[in-house]
Amino acid sequence: MVVPYRPVISDKRTASLKQREPVMGRRSLLKGLAGLTGVSCASSLFPSPAISAEQELEVFCWKGYFNQEIIDEFKKDTGIQVYLTEYDSNDEALLMLKATKGLGFDLVFPSSSFLTNWHLARDLLQPIDEGKLDLGLIHGSILSNAENMGTIYRGRRYALPFAWGCEGIVFDSLLRDYQPGEISWNDQWSFINKGFVATRPGSALTSMALMLDGTGERLDSAYLNEDLSREVFGEALLFAKEHKSHVRQFWRDTEGLASAFTLNNCVVGQGWGGAAHTLWKQTKSRFKFLAPKEGALAWLDTLAIPAGSTNVDQGYELINWLLSPKGAGMFMASSGYNSVVKDAHNELDLAAQERFNFSYNDAKAIDDLYWLKPEPAWFRDLRDIYVRKYVEAA
Repeated sequence: MVVPYRPVISDKRTASLKQREPVMGRRSLLKGLAGLTGVSCASSLFPSPAISAEQELEVFCWKGYFNQEIIDEFKKDTGIQVYLTEYDSNDEALLMLKATKGLGFDLVFPSSSFLTNWHLARDLLQPIDEGKLDLGLIHGSILSNAENMGTIYRGRRYALPFAWGCEGIVFDSLLRDYQPGEISWNDQWSFINKGFVATRPGSALTSMALMLDGTGERLDSAYLNEDLSREVFGEALLFAKEHKSHVRQFWRDTEGLASAFTLNNCVVGQGWGGAAHTLWKQTKSRFKFLAPKEGALAWLDTLAIPAGSTNVDQGYELINWLLSPKGAGMFMASSGYNSVVKDAHNELDLAAQERFNFSYNDAKAIDDLYWLKPEPAWFRDLRDIYVRKYVEAA
């Protein structure tokens, strides 16, 4: 399985965390494995010698997820010291836990589109004890959709939804008056936008397929049926070629997205929500972001407990803290990603609340997110063929 591209938020700030002194045993092993897998080890600024194992937690997470303020605040609230080891990809995280046979960490954050790989590796994760959590704090539609995205395995919950992000429509608010709940993926392809669209080739065909589908049902089925995939992407490619003259710039990374609007005079286009919100702040609300009514293209990160966790109770303490309005709000402010906790955005500063409410129609757009699925190799290869045809089309 292949994970849909997970963008880095350009304005994310990761605290400068001091390397923890190596000790004998599992941490010596982890240090060696980190060099093998390319993950980076970081820890809190608090001294460790006087802290017992019962008061600490080993967290294996995406780079930039947690800053020093979060670590300090959690310790103040619970007395538990968090030590971080960070990774840059799902492959790195899975490789590390395979090498340690599930030992060495108390929490890990796999993307939902990669959970199948974790399940296939067997016995790396332990079931979630739902009795220790209030799942009602999680947005209902996200929790229910996640059950079809790998969080449930063999009838038991092995992962919890934790964070999400998406691709939607970025636009110049001085020149276009798009509104929440009204904008469609099709609006960027209207005649008025001819020659002023920015888009990412790799996901443009997916949003076009969703737009032509309307419900996402055919696109869902296309992940499972190669003949249907050819049909769905063939229709999207035909539309893409017919509207190729609308495209002013193809972009492939955060910097490319920003420059398309700030330097190349693009007016509208498909973009990552986090990067778009950064652009929104930097341009004093000129460029804004909206989730289309057919559904923004969304990815989901989850939270799981490795099978070899030695601090399970402390792990649940952190999970519950992160599911609280305070913890969820601090995570959103620190990372630039969205929390799955209901109304977590209300914990942000007023400007950030305004951006979230406008972009997601006061959170109503969350129910309509189109969740990207795990991609079989044949699906990825087939889509890439159609993407190349789109880019190379006259």
